[in-house]
Formats: sequence, C-alpha cells, structure tokens
Amino acid sequence: MGERSKVLVCVDGSENSLRAVEFARDLLVPIDAYVTLLVVVTPMDCDYFMDRTAPVCDVNAIAEAKSRAAASLLTEAGVDHCLSALTGNPAEVILRVAARHDLVVMGRKGSGSSPAIALGGVAGQVSQNIKVPLLLVP
Repeated sequence: MGERSKVLVCVDGSENSLRAVEFARDLLVPIDAYVTLLVVVTPMDCDYFMDRTAPVCDVNAIAEAKSRAAASLLTEAGVDHCLSALTGNPAEVILRVAARHDLVVMGRKGSGSSPAIALGGVAGQVSQNIKVPLLLVP
C-alpha cells in the first residue's frame, strides 16, 4: 500500500472556497487522501488593522472561523484533515505550502475578488506560478 495523497485545500470563508471544499470532499472520499485546510490571514482580517486600539490579531481564531463550515463538511464525510493557519501574502503562502502537497484545490475567486475579474487575483497568481497540480473550482 502506497503513501496517502496530501491535498491542500485553500479556504477563506467565501462561498467559492466552500464549493472548492465540497468538490474536494466528493473527489477525495474514495481515495482516502489527507487534507490540509489552509487559511491565510492577512492584516485586513484583523480588527487592529482598522482600529489600532483593538486587541492584537488572533490568527488561530480567525482561521477557525473562516474554516468552520469547511471542516464540518470534511468531518461529516470522514475525510481526515487538519487546519493550517498562516499569515502573509495569500498567493505566496499558498505557493510555499503547495510544494509539500500532491494537489491544491481552491476556488476560482476568493472573498476579496471583484465580480469583474474572471480569475481571482490570488487564484491567478497561484495558477501562473504553481509547480504541483492545481484544481480551480468555479
């Protein structure tokens, strides 16, 4: 028996990222892959970015809130998964973490994408620079 496939699923709490999780769940249940849910927290996610008197940013709490629905979908389907909460530029973080995975699944547009952009800014940057297979879910 070979090593389990490692799949990175990028989530940001948006409907698009939840669709990507649903697609990954349906794809991965039969192959028993291990999923890492990745949430990249940016300064814009933190209250103190807008209000300097707010408490310091709790990266893990933000990541858990953004991934709660995604984690539930995977848990209910019996998909083995973990949560990775990192900070930084989303595209750069995804590309760095992707190198340790066999497949990356993400929504075509994220929570910050303009409806006028056909391929979200982060998804576009990732798709142009990634070295592992990438599955973009509309």
